[in-house]
Amino acid sequence: MKLNIPWINSRKRFLLASICDGLINIIFYSFLYSIQFNSYPNFVVTLSMSCFWIILSYILGRYKVCKKNELKEVVKSILKANVIFLLCNLTYLCLNWSSKFLILLFSRSNVNLDLTQSQNIFFLKTTFIISLFSCFLQYFISIISYRINNKSKYWLFYGSNNDLSDFKREIINFKTNINLKRIGFKTNFNKIDYEKIEGIVIGNNVDMTQNDIDKIFYLKSKGFNVINVLNWCEIYLHRIPPYMINNKFKIIEKFNSIDESYNIRVKRIGDFIVSLFLLFITLPLSMLTALFIYIEDFGPIFYSQVRTGFRGEKIKIYKFRSMIKNAEKKGPQWAKNEDKRITKVGKIIRATRIDELPQLLSVLDGTMSLIGPRPERPVFEEKFLEEIPFYKYRTIVKPGISGWAQVNYPYGASLEDSINKLSYDIYYINHISFLLDLLILIKTIKTVFNAKGLVSLK
Repeated sequence: MKLNIPWINSRKRFLLASICDGLINIIFYSFLYSIQFNSYPNFVVTLSMSCFWIILSYILGRYKVCKKNELKEVVKSILKANVIFLLCNLTYLCLNWSSKFLILLFSRSNVNLDLTQSQNIFFLKTTFIISLFSCFLQYFISIISYRINNKSKYWLFYGSNNDLSDFKREIINFKTNINLKRIGFKTNFNKIDYEKIEGIVIGNNVDMTQNDIDKIFYLKSKGFNVINVLNWCEIYLHRIPPYMINNKFKIIEKFNSIDESYNIRVKRIGDFIVSLFLLFITLPLSMLTALFIYIEDFGPIFYSQVRTGFRGEKIKIYKFRSMIKNAEKKGPQWAKNEDKRITKVGKIIRATRIDELPQLLSVLDGTMSLIGPRPERPVFEEKFLEEIPFYKYRTIVKPGISGWAQVNYPYGASLEDSINKLSYDIYYINHISFLLDLLILIKTIKTVFNAKGLVSLK
């Protein structure tokens, strides 16, 4: 049975690597625990540690493909495994000691906080062994998968030269290692080296004759994947370019399916619970941020903007102020790299996305979601609606604090950037699900930890 979920199908190596990591954690922890204590551990604890390990590994980039068998790459793999080893033990000690501290504070019982307890030593030894095995297994999987997938294969493109140029333009900045070779009705199929073919991409504007269909069927009968250019972008680039959409009925059908989707109801419940939790745990950080913003120039702490929300409704969003006072006295304008209007505190809170925290209140009241297309300012949106097809389609779901476009595409302030971001938004709307939201949330956390970008997400 083949999963019809593009972003899962194209992440088979990542899924294999993370599953192997999870199994290593569960098997080694359970086995060593049974030897040490003559019993089996609580499975919830074992599973929690395994999930914690996988999430940290993803954030640190342990599941990326290692392209070179060099000492530098080996050292990086070992260092990343050691970081996770230390974080796991630090978390374990914090959780273990916090409960004992509470007992010590609220009862008269004697509590032993000795680090040399057998359970503490066991956890230290076990996580060290797990990190060692995980390190070398992940490095091995990375090298092997790269060598398997790095064969000199290419995709056949069946279409006109104009279609091929449009297709190359879509992939050049997103998938630079794709090899393409155009074929047509006059191509001698007997001279094709089928061992080097990855699959066949059908152009968007191909006017096929019966002979063309027969040729394509011949290639399909050889066992090759035959796919149209739009679906190729959807599966391999995880985006749907708006200019390639030639079937408007699929868009119309999606209107009703979104309204009736249980994913939307589950999403709303998750939004409320998670945003409430995030507001609570980030309250100290928000208070410090407000203090530093005020100290820098004694200006207002928050600023608000009108944006376009769900189904075109105008909403007001709030952020921590990251620019100088009266930053738009010359009129609305996009933020740019090295923008002189951004304050010193603003650079930090934009890079770490802290400036977005006040929008959690909008998630609580239901005008926004945690995950979704970013709401646009009406003054910019007017131009986009005129020049970009299907741009209004992004308002079919609630806007989000973070989104598929924000975690996959760098910040940009141009019409072309808006088109590319829309392609990710359309993909998200077409594949909206709890798993995809979870993936975006993890990617957002990874971005925050890496503090990438000195310009805020639009």
